[in-house]
Amino acid sequence: MRLLFVPLLISAPMLLMQPAAAQRLAPNDLVRKVVTNEIAVSDQDHTHWMYREEAKRPPPSKEKTVVETRNGELTSLDKIDGRPLTPEQRSAEDQRIRNYVADNDQQRSARRNSASDDKQSAELFAMLPDAFLFKYAGTSGDNVKLTFVPNPDFHAHNAEAFVFHKMDGYVVLNTKEDRLAEIAGTLTNGVQLLGGLLGHLDPGGTFDVRQEEVAPGHWKVSRLEVNMTGKVLFFKTINEQQDETHSHFEQVPEGLTLAQAEQMLHQRSADKAAE
Repeated sequence: MRLLFVPLLISAPMLLMQPAAAQRLAPNDLVRKVVTNEIAVSDQDHTHWMYREEAKRPPPSKEKTVVETRNGELTSLDKIDGRPLTPEQRSAEDQRIRNYVADNDQQRSARRNSASDDKQSAELFAMLPDAFLFKYAGTSGDNVKLTFVPNPDFHAHNAEAFVFHKMDGYVVLNTKEDRLAEIAGTLTNGVQLLGGLLGHLDPGGTFDVRQEEVAPGHWKVSRLEVNMTGKVLFFKTINEQQDETHSHFEQVPEGLTLAQAEQMLHQRSADKAAE
């Protein structure tokens, strides 16, 4: 879930005058329609992509090339704090990649972690229409903005959902393709898990995820920002301070292997060194 936001400046009276079919739906029904489509598309989309990942937080800032394959992702570190790797750093990074491609145990562990993250994200996303109460807030072209607050009648069944349900925020939906363009939330009151025994998050924490169409019919996360303070034990792979931008998407062959991805990354590194 990662998204492209366009400021929406149309007032509520103007919004009610919009003839779009989306406006004939109750806001929660529109969200449910988009969520259902997103889950279906995700299950059916088997394309793989290469892209640039720029991470500003946690420091130091890093720029990587990421290649998706049928066996998981392969990444190559390109820059640290805006500077290309030194020859020694490049050699160490190449060796790390070689070791990973040759290590089936590392690959299996990475795939398990990725599958767990995907499952948790899908479960949180699927609960959107029930966990929150939505209101129309504006429209711009094919994009509709809705604000949300927690639904008091919703009861979370796990710690992750409990924290997520404490958020106020907004979503931006592309009604032409029934896709989520952005979701942003603020933890207005803070959270204590079992009186603080399982951790806590302080009030004022935010997250913002944006998604954009990188090719006809293909949407990918382009922005991920998390700014939380506190300590929550169940967060395993998502940092509490995270700021990532994904760009320069290029589709790669569906059957690409990790070994082939390694060769692609090696060639790109060589090309950049020759520039």
